Amino acid sequence: MSAKAQIMKEFAEYHLNALEETLKGLDEKEANYKPTGESNTVEWVVNHLCRITNTALPRIIKGDPNYKPIGWPDDYKEQHYSLDKYMADLAAGKRAVLDGIGKLTDAELEQDISLWGGTRKRKVGLFAYIGEIVHHKGQIAYIRGTVKRFKAKDSNFLDNC
Repeated sequence: MSAKAQIMKEFAEYHLNALEETLKGLDEKEANYKPTGESNTVEWVVNHLCRITNTALPRIIKGDPNYKPIGWPDDYKEQHYSLDKYMADLAAGKRAVLDGIGKLTDAELEQDISLWGGTRKRKVGLFAYIGEIVHHKGQIAYIRGTVKRFKAKDSNFLDNC
């Protein structure tokens, strides 16, 4: 494995592990809580992260803008799955991302690929989408922290939402 790929892989692994830690103990009520009417739920964010780890990042790694895992539904975004399914999909995406990054060479990281209506270096796409994991982990932590504080004042808080 190239030194650059090793660093990229460690960076991705650190943030994917942090995401898993942030999701520990999540239940359905908390997953569907919305701090405001315009907010995303944790469930929506996790669905989005499943798509990032299973399709967006592997597309960048493979350089194939149409890649999707065998059996991956075209309408995943519109579906509501169980938390167990989401966690399994995140685990599968994590394995695919880490394995894929680990196989990249320095030349492949520097390679121009089609991204966002133009060409950019593969590493730029990886940085951007790993950044999405960091960003959305923060959203989840915010929502879960808010719920925790409200529940400390009212143990039935989520029952009243």
